[in-house]
Amino acid sequence: MTGNLTIAHLSDPHLDGSARRRERFEAVLRHVVELPEVDAIVVSGDLADHGRAEEYAEFFAALPTEIPTLVCAGNHDLAMPLQEAKARAGMSVQPDDALHLDGLVIVALDSHVDGRDDGMLDAPTLAQARRLIAEASAPVVLMLHHPPVPVGHRTVDESYPLRNPDDLARLIQDSPAVVAVFSGHVHTAFTATFAGVPVLGAPGIVSRLRFGSRINPIADPDAMPGFALHTVVGRSIRTVFHTLSPSELA
Repeated sequence: MTGNLTIAHLSDPHLDGSARRRERFEAVLRHVVELPEVDAIVVSGDLADHGRAEEYAEFFAALPTEIPTLVCAGNHDLAMPLQEAKARAGMSVQPDDALHLDGLVIVALDSHVDGRDDGMLDAPTLAQARRLIAEASAPVVLMLHHPPVPVGHRTVDESYPLRNPDDLARLIQDSPAVVAVFSGHVHTAFTATFAGVPVLGAPGIVSRLRFGSRINPIADPDAMPGFALHTVVGRSIRTVFHTLSPSELA
């Protein structure tokens, strides 16, 4: 490995064709691009709000072409339109994909099920992940949309969770190369420990989860967007969560 790796971790832009959501996403990307050095961008799901082709076109058109990028699907995404958009953007069309960096491999797991808000890692996804981990010659980070741990919000934890976290735990326990899990879905920054490794959740771009199991609405669309910045050194990860200021959103 040549040194530190800096990974910008974004999540949940929920692009829907509206100027407001596009501006929030583009503001975060501007902030990322202006950083001194970013080795990769990862986006942990809900790229689009309705899974429409035009929403994905908007998403991929906004990404900086000079930074390697890896995405995974969220519960608002739809498999076929996303794969078609990835192909048009020149990215791999495989739902379970890997980004190979100098000293780190990030493996994207597809926990989404078309038309459902909860998540599931099916047998082919887990088998593909095992293969990618076995082939990796560096530490591995797994990325999926649905966090494998509860986050303390009743609705999220009961209605929208990853339904088979034990399968992911076994994968991690069987794979010493795995050093962390990145996730999104809950529109808030969080950290946890799962199967002996850290779980690092990125803030939402479209909105932020309201604490205390609040609903109606469950998320605050006026909260400032943010992202996570992971610095990886060997098997160690240091994470800082950034929140944009109103002036940076303007």
